[in-house]
Amino acid sequence: MRANRRIPDALPPAAAEALNPAAPELRALGSRRRRVLGRHLGGEAVLAVARTSSTIDTGSWFGKGRIWLAFTPTAMFIVARGPRPRCQRFPLAELKKTQYNTVTGELVFVPADLPVQTVALPPVEAAQALAQIRGG
Repeated sequence: MRANRRIPDALPPAAAEALNPAAPELRALGSRRRRVLGRHLGGEAVLAVARTSSTIDTGSWFGKGRIWLAFTPTAMFIVARGPRPRCQRFPLAELKKTQYNTVTGELVFVPADLPVQTVALPPVEAAQALAQIRGG
């Protein structure tokens, strides 16, 4: 197993403080994704954001939209921009059995009824995502 594929032995603490709207993590989302996410948040604060290497169909002829994960205290959002932007909310309580596959470098969502069953994340970001899911 390559060292860069290893997830840390212990999960980091889950983020508990809301990200400042001017935080680099939120700014990295881009203005379109932030607007789409803002319409679906329902007043909840974003605690963490992760850029994946995975894509999803957003209605573009030229390719799929990159998937971003956004975490609130109670939910995970899958966000992607395109002609038909995606923003879907999934309660953290339903995702508690999610795992990281160290061989493929993917976060595997359990149950698998999400629009994507896996998303590719670097190990450290995957550990933070798991901490948000299991700690939320």
